[in-house]
Amino acid sequence: MSLAKWKEREREQRQSDIIDAARKLITDKDFDEISMNEIAREVGLGKSTLYLYFKNKESLYFAIVLRGIHIWAKMIKEEVKKGNSGFEKFILYGKANREFSNQYPDYFRLLYSPTSIKKQFDMDKMNSSEEFQEVQALFKEIMFIGIDSIQKGIDEGEIRPEVDPTEAMILLSIIFNGMVNMGDWSKDILESKGIGGEKFNNDVGDLFLHMLKK
Repeated sequence: MSLAKWKEREREQRQSDIIDAARKLITDKDFDEISMNEIAREVGLGKSTLYLYFKNKESLYFAIVLRGIHIWAKMIKEEVKKGNSGFEKFILYGKANREFSNQYPDYFRLLYSPTSIKKQFDMDKMNSSEEFQEVQALFKEIMFIGIDSIQKGIDEGEIRPEVDPTEAMILLSIIFNGMVNMGDWSKDILESKGIGGEKFNNDVGDLFLHMLKK
């Protein structure tokens, strides 16, 4: 291996270690509550060295999100291709979403992060970053897998023809966002009725499918 390739591999490994350290910290905290100093200490680097790998906090944030959304997209694509009909594909789409949120709750939370992230970051810088553009492209790709599944279900007569596939997917995205950022009072009400998080997620999914099915 050439020296240049070795250095590049070492750099990639160090970047991966930094992402892992930041991801570990967001298990217990929101990203906007974590400082670059904390991340540097977690990975055993000086803060100035950290900035050699990530130019700012936005860049690190989207590197973490990008890793998560690649995992999410892969899980959805692999699951959806197992279905034959559009309705089957959409059910599998929902199944993959639930599995992703269960296996990677930190990534899922970041992908549906609260508005405080937007308040903290410079939106102009964020919108122009390559990482943000790639995250957006992958998120749209994931959304269109769901849209295409619903449209196929409509064409095959399993999903109600008056359903607009795009509106249905945006509504589903809003539901996910609301579930991730659910207030404590809502959780308290659910718990008072003996309804756990998994049951609530499954019941919401079943309700959404009932809304679509012809």
